[in-house]
Amino acid sequence: MVGEEVPEYGREFRIRAIQEITRFLEGADISNIEFEGPEIAVYVRNPRFILENEEKIKELAKLLRKRVVVRTDPRVRKSKEATIEYILSHVPSDVNVSPEDIQFDDVIGEVRVLADKPGKLMGKGAALRYQVLAETGWRLEVYRKPPMASRVLNSILRHLAVASPERRKALREIGDRIYRDITVGTRYIRIIGLGSFCEVGRSAILVDTGESRVLLDAGISPSASGVEALPYFNTPEFRLEDLDAVIISHAHVDHMAAVPILYKYGYRGPVFITPPTRDLMLLMLTDFIELSKGEGREPPFTMKEVALMMTRVIPVNYNVVVDVAPDIKLTFVNAGHILGSALVHLHIGQGLFNLLYTSDLKYYRIKGDRGTRLLPPAVEEFHRVEALIIEGTYGSKEPQPRDKAEADLITLVNKLNETKGKILIPVMAVGRGQDILYVLNNALKEGRIPEVPIYVDGMIYEVTALYTEYPELLAKPVRDAMLYQGENPFVGPNIVYVNDESKRQEAINDRGPAVIISTSGMMTGGPILEYFKHLAEDERNILAFVSYQAPGTLARRLADGEREVEVRDDSTVRKVKVKMNIVSIEGFTGHSTRSELLQFLKYLKPKPRTIVFNHGEPSALLSLAQTVKESWDKLGFETPPELLIPENLESIRLYPRSKIRVMLYS
Repeated sequence: MVGEEVPEYGREFRIRAIQEITRFLEGADISNIEFEGPEIAVYVRNPRFILENEEKIKELAKLLRKRVVVRTDPRVRKSKEATIEYILSHVPSDVNVSPEDIQFDDVIGEVRVLADKPGKLMGKGAALRYQVLAETGWRLEVYRKPPMASRVLNSILRHLAVASPERRKALREIGDRIYRDITVGTRYIRIIGLGSFCEVGRSAILVDTGESRVLLDAGISPSASGVEALPYFNTPEFRLEDLDAVIISHAHVDHMAAVPILYKYGYRGPVFITPPTRDLMLLMLTDFIELSKGEGREPPFTMKEVALMMTRVIPVNYNVVVDVAPDIKLTFVNAGHILGSALVHLHIGQGLFNLLYTSDLKYYRIKGDRGTRLLPPAVEEFHRVEALIIEGTYGSKEPQPRDKAEADLITLVNKLNETKGKILIPVMAVGRGQDILYVLNNALKEGRIPEVPIYVDGMIYEVTALYTEYPELLAKPVRDAMLYQGENPFVGPNIVYVNDESKRQEAINDRGPAVIISTSGMMTGGPILEYFKHLAEDERNILAFVSYQAPGTLARRLADGEREVEVRDDSTVRKVKVKMNIVSIEGFTGHSTRSELLQFLKYLKPKPRTIVFNHGEPSALLSLAQTVKESWDKLGFETPPELLIPENLESIRLYPRSKIRVMLYS
């Protein structure tokens, strides 16, 4: 039986919610009800009640229109030692699980087990999950043991375990803010570009509803330094004390590296991200600090701020709706850009308005695509979209098709037998590194390139290990090969992961041909510079660019034809005369090309009334907008959409719509 509809937020909501929970879950022996972040957590002393009343719990969540989680009271959970012993005693003889494969999360009452045969361990109908919960009070989750170990993920789990009291306190503080009384309501909806408008880098967009303020991304520009690399956090509209939430779309530096700075200066609210983005983000922020120090620069934040941030991170899976503020609900969906990347859908004002922010997206039509893809394309169907903020990195450019890019790379490698040189490929550690490695490893297995060593340096190994942690998020052929055939697409007899200086020297000094894949993609730091210094003056070698190079970076200067550059060598700077051949292969981009952006708009359902273009150089955004203006009907729009290309610091009111702007487009 469903009771009366309850209000969405505030003190009245809390009272009614507690009343409904107590009524619905009679017999659960409730010990406590807490508002923890976006969830309502119900703690019970009767674990069997959870097992026997799953449908009733779902009905309760539907009534409250909130995420309701029922957990056992920590006082009735068995000790971790006893729980490990119980689990190991129920592991089938042909399943490999060790005590090191069992991890606990005290805050959510979960025990996480890594197994080589997760289905076999769980048993028919997930029998072991029910047994463990009933006997120990811990909720069991079983995952496939990844073929590559990730020290970062283990570090995260250890940190979360140690910081359990602080995490619990932070979640309750965040819950108090999300479920606070509404003061003025959704009076308007406006966006303010703090970065990435008419530029690429330092993405940051403030969404202001009058009632709430959330920040979409908070990045650092890789092509600038000092305050010029940061978003405009000093604008009067941006006040940390008024910020309800930060939402991060993916784990590239230009979209998330400024988040710890917010904590440095007093922000204590939540960061909403997907689980892979959480893992990759910690890895990239740690690397950012180390690279800054290695180059003699003081990083703008420390690991202290990163650790503080991690206690307030709220991971959200794709297609799950969560509250981030009293009048804003968030849904992440796949963006196809890198592992864990998300399109950000905001439902504002209880049905009033829906905003979709693409951040960086990769869209392609699966049918007819001949490329070797690691990730599925971006999602294109939504319930409602009134306004769209879309990237335009390649808005004026159509790089070569993906299959042609793969063919060109393979042709380049095949020339090594003649030249006896080396191919140096700068890549971003997240995304492009795995992409190139996957293509070359496939070509090796199929005999389409010679059996030359492929050296992989920088943070690529650790990121690749995280890719193997989430096979279910990869493209179907890759996912099936990993889950059902036990294949690892990132290892092989010719793949050499560089994990010490001796292997790096081997890659540089070996007289035979080789491929070297290394970070960073824009050559702004990292081991790529070490290889470049040694290989640049040999005309037998090739520098192959496979990704976007931001203006001002060493990679962009080389791609534009500069052939004498300065590179830091320990504590000095020396000039390098570049004799190696330089080739650009642009079809590997993780961004949508011009035609793919137009395809995304064509197949996007429903169609937005307003389109805001960002994350692109002005000429690219203008070209893309002009094409949409001229061909709106061919793209499936019933009426011409309102098209906007704001600059940083401009405020755009999306609701109510400007009468003057509407007249211009009517």
